[in-house]
Amino acid sequence: MKFKITFVLFVLICLTLFSQNNDTKKNDPNAFKLEHAQIGFVEDNKASYKRTEHPDAQWFPDAGFGMFIHFGICSVKQLDLSWPMIAGMKIAQFKLDSAEVKKVMASGDYFIRNNCKDDNTCVTPIEYWEQAKYFNPTNYKPEEWAKAAKAAGMKYMVFTTRHHDGFALWPSKYGNFNTKNYMGGKDLIKPYVEACRKYGLKVGLYYSGPDWYFNKDYQDFMYYKVRKIYPNIPRLDENLQVRTSEKSEVEKQAHYDEVALYIKGQVTELLSNYGKIDVIWFDGAPDIPKGNKSWKKCITMDEIHTLQPGILVSPRFFGYGDFKTFEANLSKQVNKQTGWAEFCSTVAQWTWAITKVPLKTTTALLAEFIQSRSLNMNYLLNFGPTKEGVINTDMTNRLTEIANWMKVNGASLTDCTALSDAETATVYATAKKQHRYLFLLADKKYENIQLTGTEEVKTVTLLATGKNVNYSFENGKLTILEKDVTRTALADVIDVELK
Repeated sequence: MKFKITFVLFVLICLTLFSQNNDTKKNDPNAFKLEHAQIGFVEDNKASYKRTEHPDAQWFPDAGFGMFIHFGICSVKQLDLSWPMIAGMKIAQFKLDSAEVKKVMASGDYFIRNNCKDDNTCVTPIEYWEQAKYFNPTNYKPEEWAKAAKAAGMKYMVFTTRHHDGFALWPSKYGNFNTKNYMGGKDLIKPYVEACRKYGLKVGLYYSGPDWYFNKDYQDFMYYKVRKIYPNIPRLDENLQVRTSEKSEVEKQAHYDEVALYIKGQVTELLSNYGKIDVIWFDGAPDIPKGNKSWKKCITMDEIHTLQPGILVSPRFFGYGDFKTFEANLSKQVNKQTGWAEFCSTVAQWTWAITKVPLKTTTALLAEFIQSRSLNMNYLLNFGPTKEGVINTDMTNRLTEIANWMKVNGASLTDCTALSDAETATVYATAKKQHRYLFLLADKKYENIQLTGTEEVKTVTLLATGKNVNYSFENGKLTILEKDVTRTALADVIDVELK
């Protein structure tokens, strides 16, 4: 009897802890690490792969700024992409007192403690996938996205062609959950690629290794780590009910082969049907165990480069690639990067697709951008279009404010690098030839600003206005008092020109 009560209790707890509860990411800085573990993204530090030397790929380290677009069927109900269908993300850290135990046991409310109840977005995987029936963006104009990206100083875009939820935004010959089966076969990839080219932006395609729809008969919709802690926790199906049967090893192996061929087919379509592609932004490994023989049937790095010789490949599929990716919480990744790297973040406070989650301030977004560039990373800023295909007014306003700031300060963040190892600054800083750019963030106060290890100084000015700034220079140390700097509502940039 005790075992049965414990078993039921854990089932109820797990079902209450869906990751669509936005507080999971809001309150837990490790939430994205948990997601990476779920999708099999593990860096292979022993890989012998060397970054591409193809001349068409050398634009990346100087790009500085890019636009990420997370779009899909989730926009119908304004859910975050894919993750609402995974239960138990925080169970390892969740503790119930006796009163809470009684409440859960008595209520049978699987969505207790979830904010999704406030806006009617509590869903099972099956209910999530049903959004495909209603997904038909009536105002889909990626040209407007590209135009806005160009105006903001962005150099490239990355678009979610298929996320973990499995819905592909083009009429793929592989699988049965894409626009071939919905939307009358409309292709959402082609107009996006054409828009990028029209505005001179490099073309990036996001593609998820995991596919929870294709894998649904084998997928456990309980977060994987829960079972490592509680071995008796049941596997959950697409209705978030306990799975009553298990696949045989023969069935699993046949399925792994199907996954490999499916992934290879879709990636080949993406890299063959739309002309030159500059970035394939993989996110997670296929649903095939590491080391399984089915990997030999999946697409390889060599095959990718045969299809697109000048392409850049993210490391989140094979465990290695042409650049490192950092995500969402830059404060814990403070080391200056010596190789190519990118920090991706979202205009919303903690979700990627269009949701009701509040947006970050322009001040906060510029701070992320500045910190990224000071650490030798590109900044890939994400926007989530509405179900109609529009980037809403609030997001557009953020982008416009960034664009206006970039018109007068953009030189400090594009075609720049971090300071050399011989130079240090007491604020975020970048370098470009004889210029050193020092950043004063809008929400920070500084008694003085120092730059050491430099050559003799020629001029010190405010980049936005050209106005001279008082300074002292002695023994290779430049010192500026904040009281001598005219501050504005957003970040200010001091341009130090060396002799």
